Amino acid sequence: MGFGQSSMLLKVGFILIIVALVIQILGVALPYWYQKENSSGTSVNGGLWKYCSETLNVKKCIDMENAADWIEACRAFQIIGLLILVASLVLCIIVLFIKNDMKVLKLINWILCFCACGFIIIGIIIYGAEASGVFEEYSGAFAITIISGIVALVAGVVCLLDWMGKGTPA
Repeated sequence: MGFGQSSMLLKVGFILIIVALVIQILGVALPYWYQKENSSGTSVNGGLWKYCSETLNVKKCIDMENAADWIEACRAFQIIGLLILVASLVLCIIVLFIKNDMKVLKLINWILCFCACGFIIIGIIIYGAEASGVFEEYSGAFAITIISGIVALVAGVVCLLDWMGKGTPA
């Protein structure tokens, strides 16, 4: 049992989980979920944790304390999605390198991928629904979080196909 006996689908799923996790970490951490330009020349951007403004090439960022309930909910869903991706990655490493003959671990892995996708997408929906009237336009970190949810979904499908026995050993 080991890496050589693992199917190509499991290896692709492993890479996709890593990609989804890295993108999700960036999306949650970066303060670029929205961007707004004022007529006075002030640029404002922010994310789930920080609010930044730039006036006359002076940039100032402050932590968001006492955030609205919908931002707290969005934070919670995004962090839970991130933690589930970490759990999926750990399980995938175990399946890929140690126990690749245990179908129950493969089952749990694709379920975790779909759950991570669900939590990430729910957080995005909350943010999109509540922030649409507050902020002028969404920005890069919001977009890459959407991409993270999609990659987690694709990883789940690939891991599901592996669990179904569609993959051949590489």
